[in-house]
Amino acid sequence: MTEFPKLKTGVVAQHPATRELRFSTEAHRFLDMSEQRFRDYGAGRRRWFVDLSLLDEMELSRLAEFFVDMRGSFGEFEFEDPWDGALVTQCRFGEDLLPLRQDGELDSSASLTVVEVQ
Repeated sequence: MTEFPKLKTGVVAQHPATRELRFSTEAHRFLDMSEQRFRDYGAGRRRWFVDLSLLDEMELSRLAEFFVDMRGSFGEFEFEDPWDGALVTQCRFGEDLLPLRQDGELDSSASLTVVEVQ
């Protein structure tokens, strides 16, 4: 499986980055107005909000090329959790458009969301 590209410093995210753990619950309402609730999936799913700044052209192009190879949020890849270094398999991008901004030669930035699929 393809691994998320690292920056030239060897990391996948810069500070500040945000991580959250999400749970999903399904609720069904019956004709007698009673409800039944259950978990949609057993374990929580992680989501990372990654803001990258001061990227050089090579880092920016590698990130954009990886995003295109994954076809936005369609393709799955491995992502290294910036907090504990664990390799998380089955991740996707949380959006179909990659917001890139290039203000100067060494001043490019990107904001993206990585979502655990499993």
